[in-house]
Amino acid sequence: MQIFTHRITDFPGGDKSFVELPFTAGPEVERIEVSYAFPTGAAGSVIDIGLAHRGRSRGWTGSEYGHIWVAEDRASAGYHPGPLQGDWHVVLGIVRLGPAPFVDLTIRLIPRRDAWLAGELHSHTEHSDGGVLVAEAIARARNSGCEFVALTDHNATAQNRIRPDDPAILVLPGMELTSYWGHSNFHGLDDPVVDWRCYTPEDVPRKMAEARERGATVGINHPFQNSAGGRWQVGFGVPFDFYEIWNGSWAVHNEQALAHWQALLCEGRRIAVSGGSDFHLKNRRRHGRPANRLHVQTRSVAGILAAVRAGANVVCAAPDEAMVTPLPGTPMFGGTLAAGAGVGLRFTGLAAGDEIRLITESGVVRRSAAQGPVAEIEAAAGRMFLRAELWQADQPRLFSNPFYVG
Repeated sequence: MQIFTHRITDFPGGDKSFVELPFTAGPEVERIEVSYAFPTGAAGSVIDIGLAHRGRSRGWTGSEYGHIWVAEDRASAGYHPGPLQGDWHVVLGIVRLGPAPFVDLTIRLIPRRDAWLAGELHSHTEHSDGGVLVAEAIARARNSGCEFVALTDHNATAQNRIRPDDPAILVLPGMELTSYWGHSNFHGLDDPVVDWRCYTPEDVPRKMAEARERGATVGINHPFQNSAGGRWQVGFGVPFDFYEIWNGSWAVHNEQALAHWQALLCEGRRIAVSGGSDFHLKNRRRHGRPANRLHVQTRSVAGILAAVRAGANVVCAAPDEAMVTPLPGTPMFGGTLAAGAGVGLRFTGLAAGDEIRLITESGVVRRSAAQGPVAEIEAAAGRMFLRAELWQADQPRLFSNPFYVG
């Protein structure tokens, strides 16, 4: 982290002027924070603050706040999120100067850093059939422990134009393409397709390809859902980035999705998986049940979706329950192992009765009963892949994405 401190005592324009302090943010910067203080009171100064990026204002808050920040997809009140790289100025508005005036100013440039974020990739609002306002949906997700939430209303994108005032959670724009032949999530764009209507089964992959070409991350939802339109009916040779194996409460259609994913992996497909609550108020589900625990390189919408596509994801029963992470020396989930390489895994949040399972193309190759809240396991990968599961009797607690071999 870069920290720059300044004490400003020179105000050449006096009252009703501006003082600007330049700084530069490099491509590694994820967040800019600015703090300032000055003598106040009846005989003190009144000094406002704002930020400018490449000669244009990125926000202004007067003298109401002593600490402000901006990031790619979030910002403190009064400021616009957006790109950070380039030349900046802290802008001080000198309303009135008191005797012996000064300003103490600190600029912090916080670099991108990898982290685990937990959140929701499949949920709805009143803009389709979710039954709650966008702001309420976001508040529910945050209160459920989610650090990000995707709003994926059925064939609707109006929800993406509502910018809720909640910088404590990242909100992903999305849409659930809802056809007569299955459902697919499009993440990352306000408007992923020009027109969602699918008149034939062949239109579904065309819309998926269009969304991907425009920059969306595309997933197949609840492929074995027991409904005429919800069940996936156009095959798996379509353009997609991830596949939802855990939708809402664990049920038969999720068991079928899990078994089918295993079969696809055994065919040599490299398919990242996800989970989603598929929240609708009427189905009484809760955001983040299940959750996606993503290993991101930057805390942003782009960072979240990059992790989804890479398979750097553990699908968990909840945002803050049992978890598995690779030990040092083991690549991240979704990564590639050399033939014959070993894998080290650390499980946390274990409970009595939990069973750890390691799965390769040969099926379950190892079962271990939890002996305490933490377990570290080392194992050899199979010929094609290795992945981990955690079960409590017949209920899953987590699924990792695979490590691939070769």
